[in-house]
Amino acid sequence: MKILKAYKDKSHIEQLPYSGDCPLMRELKQLYDVTELVLEPDYKEEDYANIIREYDVLLTMWSSPHVPNELADNPGNLKYICNITGSMGGWIDAPIVESPHIVLTNWGDAAGYGIAEGAVSLLMTMLKDIPLFIEHAREDKDRPDRETRRVGTLYQTRVGIYGMGYIGRKFVEYIRPFMPEIYAYDPYVENMPEGVIKVDSLKELFSKSQIMAIHAGASAETEKTVTKELLAMLPDGAVFINTARGRIVDEPALLEEIISGRIRAGLDVMDQSLNPENADMPAIDDPVRQVNNAVFTGHHIGGNEWSQSPEKIDFTAFNCLKNLAHFAKGEPLEFVIDITRYNRMT
Repeated sequence: MKILKAYKDKSHIEQLPYSGDCPLMRELKQLYDVTELVLEPDYKEEDYANIIREYDVLLTMWSSPHVPNELADNPGNLKYICNITGSMGGWIDAPIVESPHIVLTNWGDAAGYGIAEGAVSLLMTMLKDIPLFIEHAREDKDRPDRETRRVGTLYQTRVGIYGMGYIGRKFVEYIRPFMPEIYAYDPYVENMPEGVIKVDSLKELFSKSQIMAIHAGASAETEKTVTKELLAMLPDGAVFINTARGRIVDEPALLEEIISGRIRAGLDVMDQSLNPENADMPAIDDPVRQVNNAVFTGHHIGGNEWSQSPEKIDFTAFNCLKNLAHFAKGEPLEFVIDITRYNRMT
C-alpha cells in the first residue's frame, strides 16, 4: 500500500505534529510504503493531482496542501484520504467528499478525551469559584464571605449540553459520576446517552439549566444560535462553558453578562472575527480580563503537551493507524465523513 503525505513548506516536516520523525510516521514507515513530499512554492494543482494518482492513500492534516478537486472524478489509484486531524475545510472541498471513488475519514473521537477533560476542568474551576479564592489569596484578604462566594456542587445540579457528538458524549461520561441532572439539545441525535434527557429546543435547554456547556460544531446553521435572550434565561450565578467555537455564541451579549457578574464563564474559545489579532482571547485592554468570574484558556484546554510522551502514540495517531490497517485489509473504516457531516463540521 502506497501512502503519500505532502507539505507546502519543508519546515512543516519538523514543526507540525504527526510529521517527520514522530511516532506516527515512524510506525507508518515500518508498515507501509510511505512518501513525504515537499511541494515547490509555485506548484500547479494539476501536477500535484498527477502525483497523488500514483498512491493508494493520501494523508492530510492541518496546513496540508489543497487537495485538487479534479481527483473527485479522476482519482487514479487514490481510494482513501485519511485526514489525521479533525477539521478539513481549508484543504478538502465538497467535490472530494462527494466523490464515489474516494473514502474520507478524520480523527473521529480522538479530540473528545482532552477537550472533554478541559470542559470539566473549566466547569469545576468556575463552579467552585476558584478564581475568586485566588484573587483573595493574592491580595492577602480573608476568604470570601458567604454573600460573595458562589461555590456549588454538581450533585443534582441541572447541566445543559448543546451538541451531543463525540466530545459531548465524553463530557457526559466524565460528569455522570457526580450525579447531576443532564439535559441535552442536538437535533441530529435521536438516542441520547444513558441518563441524559433530550429537549426539543435551545429555549427549553437554557430555561432548564444552571450550567451550560457548548459542544456543538460551528457551521452556518449553529452560528450565533446562543443568543442574548437565551443567556438571559440562565439563573444568576450560572456557569457557562464553551470549548467548541466562539462564533456559536452572541459574544458581546455573553461578555456583558460576565462583566455584570451575573454569569460565570470558562471560555477556551472566542469569536475570532471580533478579535482576529488575538484569536480565542479577549483583547489585551478588554476589562473582562480583570474580572474574577471568568477564565480564558485560548484554545489550549484540550492539549497534552506536558503529559503525553513524544515517543508514544496518542489517540489521534492511534485512530489514523487503526483506519489504515482496516483499509489495508479491505475492512470497513471508522469516522467516515460524508457531505452531511462535512457541512456540519467546525
